[in-house]
Amino acid sequence: MRAAWVLALTVLSSNALAEEPTRRLARQAEIEYYTSHYDGADIALARFECQPPYIPMRPATAGRAAVAQTLAAWRACYDRFLANYNAALPVGKSIPADLADLMTDDEMSAAQTLMSQVFVQVADDAKRQADAVTVAEAAWEGRRGDIALSARELPHLPVTAGKR
Repeated sequence: MRAAWVLALTVLSSNALAEEPTRRLARQAEIEYYTSHYDGADIALARFECQPPYIPMRPATAGRAAVAQTLAAWRACYDRFLANYNAALPVGKSIPADLADLMTDDEMSAAQTLMSQVFVQVADDAKRQADAVTVAEAAWEGRRGDIALSARELPHLPVTAGKR
């Protein structure tokens, strides 16, 4: 009886090994996406379509509630982005498990390297937008000047704008 179990397990494992090259070939495009073409679209702020709020430099009393509402909407959207970004960590977690099982160690290493670079870029881009909104909000609350300042316009300022 024991010999029958050993034989059955041997046959099952040899069938699984024989199918692996076929499964790898069928999923080669997915492997290449993660190792060479990963763009971070699944974690990017753009995916959430957070509209940077227009914040005038001199708020009218009647417009204060509207600005506060657009800021709250932007923050809620940004929080959804952050939750999604953090849920994707550690880097490589978003690679489907069955695909990761088909990848070689070198492929997994290449995927994690590329994904790490993309994650850093996505975080930097999101921080720039958050800094722009923060700078615009601070300027609005300080009521400095007569200039209308929009968070949409701040990305055109030097990269150091809003840095601490």
